This record gives sequence, C-alpha cells and structure tokens, in this order.
Amino acid sequence: MKQKAVALSYSPNISKAPKIVASGEGFFAKQMINQALQNRVEIVSDKALVDSLVRLPIGSEIPKEMYDSVAIIFRYLLSTQEKKNN
Repeated sequence: MKQKAVALSYSPNISKAPKIVASGEGFFAKQMINQALQNRVEIVSDKALVDSLVRLPIGSEIPKEMYDSVAIIFRYLLSTQEKKNN
C-alpha cells in the first residue's frame, strides 16, 4: 500500500475553507512527511480523510462534507501549539 500525504492551509481572511496546498502518494508523500518533520510541522494521521483528500486537485478548498473532520484536526493542532507557547 502506498503512503499518502496531504498538506492543508487555512487563511480565514482569504478563503472560506481550508485548501489543499500539497498532495502525494508513495515517494512524494514520503518527501512531504520528511520536509514537515525537518521543519517541525505537526503531522496528524487520518487514513480515511487522507484517502479522500488526496483525490482532490491542489489549490482546491476541501468539500463541506469534510469540514467537521478537518476542524477537529485544526482544533487539535491549535491546542498543541498553545501548550507549546505556555
């Protein structure tokens, strides 16, 4: 089974929903993960969500059906960032 990775970005002042900024499978997914680790970017694994998001074009906003799943991940990331800052 190929490894998959998706990178999301969200700027509420610019877009209504998070956007896919990078996506890949296999070698490219491993490169994305290595770059994230080297840059201390938090990685969250959700196989079902990644399987859905990896099919979407880079630059596209996530579909409304995925808002809740992505919001849970973003809340988690914000809480870990707040803990690091305190």
